[in-house]
Amino acid sequence: METRGNWTNEIPDVGLKLTEFFDQGQMLYQPGIDKVLTLRTGAGAQKNYEGMTTFGELKKTSEGDAAKTLSRSLTYLTSVTYSKYTGSIEVTQEMLEDRDFDNVFDEAKQLGRSANFSMDKAGMQLFNGGFATTVAVNGYDMTWYGDAKPTFSTVHPTKVPGGSTQSNASATGIKFGHDNLEVATLAVQRQQTDNALPITLAGKLMIVIPPALAREAKEEMESSLTPESAANAINVFRGVMDIASSLFLDAVNGGSDTAWFLVLPGQDKQYHEVRKAPSLAMDTAVRTGTQVFVTNARWANWVGDWRMKWGSKGDLASYSS
Repeated sequence: METRGNWTNEIPDVGLKLTEFFDQGQMLYQPGIDKVLTLRTGAGAQKNYEGMTTFGELKKTSEGDAAKTLSRSLTYLTSVTYSKYTGSIEVTQEMLEDRDFDNVFDEAKQLGRSANFSMDKAGMQLFNGGFATTVAVNGYDMTWYGDAKPTFSTVHPTKVPGGSTQSNASATGIKFGHDNLEVATLAVQRQQTDNALPITLAGKLMIVIPPALAREAKEEMESSLTPESAANAINVFRGVMDIASSLFLDAVNGGSDTAWFLVLPGQDKQYHEVRKAPSLAMDTAVRTGTQVFVTNARWANWVGDWRMKWGSKGDLASYSS
């Protein structure tokens, strides 16, 4: 509970005379997850997602023979539940009546800002937790694709009889760089459906990185010549990819300064799905005059498929999960 004793200098004629008071909440970083993830509106308490492969290719048939039988298979089932996130603050009647700087003390605005910040941070944990299957990542719940492997795995299985595993991660933790960017690009382009057919990549790939790799990524996208070479070779990657950098991927915020990713926004099935948008309620206790401000929301961060993305821990360590 916030009382006048918590904010002595902000109560006129009690503490120091302040000429300015500021809200650090104005400095909260918001990465704009809509640029990286697909935003969706949810309904109900739970959703189940499943897919299927295509029938595949037609088969050569000799004259007079019956048409060849084709088949399709189910993909893995992913069950999505929505987690509830809340926050509240109690303010005494005296604090409300006597405080100065009312333009800064705006509980509704500040709780709303915290809600938006929390949703943005939650969405980016799909990357921070993408090399494991741990549900809780930096305080937020993730729902992973139903194949029981990390989002970024070297051994994604398939339900197609006789099918082979596939990889969308570096087995050696390659660092971000010019040659390795080509390795990653080819890895995305060579991804296949569960029944081993090539997939269509429509759109522009995006490099998703922590701030520690922002310089290198910008050099790759803006240099006319190969940035890592003195041979004056043409930089074939110039301008062909977008860049997204988030402080929530930084090591000091529970991420990694070396991990990097390629995604295809719009086709990449990583979702921030809102069941209930953040809302604010306020109530006053008649006997004390204390006001209670409460905000709550429900959302899910989940992965519907491992394709259309690729990741590396960037630590040069062996990885096989």
